[in-house]
Amino acid sequence: MRTHVLLAQRNAEFLGQALALLDALPVDAYAQRPPQFERGGVGVHLRHVLDHFDAFLDGLAPGCIDYDARARDEATEVDIDVARARLRATIARLELLGPAEESAAVWAAREMQVRMDLGGRSAAREHSCISSLGRELQYLVAHTVHHFALIAVALRSCGHQLPADFGVAPSTLRHEESSRGACAR
Repeated sequence: MRTHVLLAQRNAEFLGQALALLDALPVDAYAQRPPQFERGGVGVHLRHVLDHFDAFLDGLAPGCIDYDARARDEATEVDIDVARARLRATIARLELLGPAEESAAVWAAREMQVRMDLGGRSAAREHSCISSLGRELQYLVAHTVHHFALIAVALRSCGHQLPADFGVAPSTLRHEESSRGACAR
């Protein structure tokens, strides 16, 4: 299986975890902003993740991804049904990057430009570099896990139960599993 296909599937699986979480979450908890998370709770972080996926997927055809120029769909932050619909739509778009797509091999080999605002006081704040489909899909896995970890902390701090693996990096899960099998010394 091509690497980008595996990465697209893995990203879709992570977004599927979010769908399952939303199905188990009390509706009022979705838009809640716990005081210790002034920048937002579940809705804000999930919107942020989905906006990154949109920037990635929308940037594929033109060959230029700009994660900073996100749409920032605020309805996703407060409406759990909007979030569910966006999750399903994003999963479907990721699945189009699979082996059935005729141009999958072309996409996998194609270089793309990724823009970024570096901030600071310099006039040259805008920066871009060359990347690939696989590299950007790797980035999205890491970015999604990171924000899911923040969601998990916010929810657990409010007393909600979550699956033990939600918001945990695959490498951490693998390490924890191998450590459990090791003898204590």
